[in-house]
Amino acid sequence: MKALPTPLETIAHWAAAVPKDWPGSCVEPALHAIQDTVACMVSGAADEAARGVLATTSGWAQTGGAATFVGGGGKTGPSPFVAYANATAAHAQDFDDNFLAALTHASAVLVPALLALAEETDASGEQLVDAYLVGLECHAAIGRGVNRSHYLKGWHATATVGCIGTAAACARLMGLDTERTTHAMSLGVSMAAGLKGQFGSHAKPMQAGMAAQNAILAASFARDGVTGRSEVLDNNYGFLNLFGGDAPPNWNFDVNPLGSSQGDAEHVIETVGLAPKCHPCCGSTHKSIDNLIDLKKSHGFGPNEVESMHTKVNTTNVLNLCFDDPQDEMEARFSMQYCLAVALDSGFLSLADFTPDAVRRPHIRALIPLTTMSATPLEAELDPAGKFSHELTVTLKFGEVLTASRVSPRGTLADPFSDEDRWRKFEDCCLPVLGAGVTAQLYEELGAFSQRAGVSELMQVIAQPAGHLAA
Repeated sequence: MKALPTPLETIAHWAAAVPKDWPGSCVEPALHAIQDTVACMVSGAADEAARGVLATTSGWAQTGGAATFVGGGGKTGPSPFVAYANATAAHAQDFDDNFLAALTHASAVLVPALLALAEETDASGEQLVDAYLVGLECHAAIGRGVNRSHYLKGWHATATVGCIGTAAACARLMGLDTERTTHAMSLGVSMAAGLKGQFGSHAKPMQAGMAAQNAILAASFARDGVTGRSEVLDNNYGFLNLFGGDAPPNWNFDVNPLGSSQGDAEHVIETVGLAPKCHPCCGSTHKSIDNLIDLKKSHGFGPNEVESMHTKVNTTNVLNLCFDDPQDEMEARFSMQYCLAVALDSGFLSLADFTPDAVRRPHIRALIPLTTMSATPLEAELDPAGKFSHELTVTLKFGEVLTASRVSPRGTLADPFSDEDRWRKFEDCCLPVLGAGVTAQLYEELGAFSQRAGVSELMQVIAQPAGHLAA
């Protein structure tokens, strides 16, 4: 009697065999995600963490290679090294999209890995978009078996779940069959690592880079005959038992079927979607920031009128936001107090708010003590289908108390970005590096990315040295 396929085999078979004729309802948001992630790579390449990783990996690549380092001034190297550097850049400023179905920053791992691999293999834009959609569904499929318990335990799912799911995407771009895709993902399990204990440091975006590099390596090893166990997700010493946390849901494909290009089951990009970030800081702050901006718009108060602010969030968010008195821009991205202080002062947050000098602004420092934060019970987060609201209370000096609540931040399917939102963010990221003309051209070209014969010319556009101010 033939054994039933393991969860890993089920996911790998889908990743290798799903038809490539994706509908526009999948392709369009995928193009938006690639566009958004490239912008984050261009801007993030100037970040200190990204510059350090670039210096190391481009040094490894002295023998050359076909893939291009973003911000590297034309330097090239083998795809794993390039993916490491470019994914670090994509995640360095915490401006890249969230993927709530897997609790990963999926695009920050998928897009740099696939761009590097596509450049190396001369793959088309259409092939890359196909591999991205496969990888996104695989992120969700892996994540559903272990989250939210995995994430609550302290694992950085972008680097763990993201490595395994992106290995499937790389296997798809390489054209691997089911068996070799299974091995690619299995090897990805062995390479999955990353801790939330590194949030607020350079190691956090570096973990996204590590996942992108390891995903390419896993798929490459599998292509060349290296094998791993197909039951490694769910055997006694596998991913579920070791990484799953206290109450992992396990995999149930009857309840959560894998998406299809044929309409049998909607792709996760249609049902859950991606959440491009409106604010360049940890996603745990975003619903509270949006609550404050909503209240400011409706009531018109300024910072001098506020007595106090209190936000109630999930336990995970409190644990993520561990800097109530941030001392630098990395810590500020993980500080609810700092982010609400900036939003209270100006009504928005931009990349310019996350520099060493910006964090030290006296008038912002004076607003930080206004915010307190509390958490809902931890048990409430263990339901993988749960909807979690964040509540904000603003007390004004003359006694009025204002409240706001959000289940979804800006950028999600429930409150999606407009075309204007996408352009505004793209310009914020790219204009200081590329200048007005190139920024506008790049935006248009990325919007038609699936029609490109290859990616090399596009990568040359974004290879300028990081931090260069174009005329």
